[in-house]
Amino acid sequence: MGRVDTKQAEKEYLSRTGSSEWERVKPFSQPGADTLVESARLLQDFAAAMLALQPASTDLILDLGAGGCWCSDLLRRLNRRSVAVDISWDMLHAGRSRPGGSRLLAAVGDMERLPFRSGAFDKAVCLNALHHVPDMRAALREIGRVLNDAGVALFSEPGKGHADAPVSAAAVRDFGVLEQDVLIPEFIAACHDAGFSDVRLKPMSYSLPEFDLTLPEWRAWSRAAASKRPVRALRKIARGIVEFFGLGKRGPLFEEAFGITIVRVLRGAMEAHPVIVAAKSPQSVAGTSPYDARIAVEQAADRAESGGFATMRLRISNLGAAPWRAHDPRGVGHVTLGVQLLDAERRLVARDHHRVALPHDVARGETLVLSFDCPAPSIPGVYHLKFDLVAEGVTWFEPTGSSAASRRLTVSGRSS
Repeated sequence: MGRVDTKQAEKEYLSRTGSSEWERVKPFSQPGADTLVESARLLQDFAAAMLALQPASTDLILDLGAGGCWCSDLLRRLNRRSVAVDISWDMLHAGRSRPGGSRLLAAVGDMERLPFRSGAFDKAVCLNALHHVPDMRAALREIGRVLNDAGVALFSEPGKGHADAPVSAAAVRDFGVLEQDVLIPEFIAACHDAGFSDVRLKPMSYSLPEFDLTLPEWRAWSRAAASKRPVRALRKIARGIVEFFGLGKRGPLFEEAFGITIVRVLRGAMEAHPVIVAAKSPQSVAGTSPYDARIAVEQAADRAESGGFATMRLRISNLGAAPWRAHDPRGVGHVTLGVQLLDAERRLVARDHHRVALPHDVARGETLVLSFDCPAPSIPGVYHLKFDLVAEGVTWFEPTGSSAASRRLTVSGRSS
């Protein structure tokens, strides 16, 4: 079937399948339907994708091939911002008709020619959609174009054997859509050609999303899985001789047999449904937390009257992977300075003792000086003030590995 025909088939897919009700509730079940297995797989895909991509609350996310906007809907419920794009107006209309869907941002668009300005998005997620696009290389170039210089895209797609599966053959026959395999080496090479400098396969994305492989490592795994028994047997004999002289028991032999089994199992799972993260810059997938700061106390009053104020001046640097927003209209994710009140033994008295708004957004690597008057406790005594950053509604910085600062404060009774 020709290229134009498959795209038109995608536009007409919803009306031809009569699945509007499903698209309005996906990934959950509509009344009278049993979608447990498919729903579980969709939710698993979404969970694995989010754990691997970890979009910040400050990120603008592009939901590619969004269909009925189910991924964008879940992102909205998680206080994340997204824009859904799909070639089918009918699909997006179904998505906007779902409960709460009127708040979703959506645009009709072809992945081979996205209707967005360059550098508009921080992250992109594509769940089981790119394999329908006739020119996947063109789509990858477009995705790279609309991501900013630190942008990251995640692709979760059907892999080897998908195009020949009975369900795919039926979809091509009955609805005219395009079904393709996403093959790992070719796809990673296409990502590199599209301008993604760091591309990783997530071999254990459903349990350990932080574990990844480069393309050379994937090829090494493939060679190990394809190795022949005689070669492995000779290696085992050599190791057995070493073990005979007391340098080991069954460990090396057992580990090799176990290792080859794991490689084969994982390789089959990865080939069947690869999850690939493509970043435009190496640091984008380096695992750097967006919540990392250096806080230096430049000036701090060490005494104050009860109910009075202590003047503070801090120098704060953004060491994280993302800029800090000083304000968010939703009240979620913007960064403030938080002051915690501790007693003389540094035990927590009040976690939310005081907040100080940032005067402006703070870019990665930027430093600002923050001067403010901090309220003193109403009860005299010896205290400590602990200074940390807070991504409101998300997390304090210190529990994610950032460093806080503190100063001792002696509070006296009011002078008459």
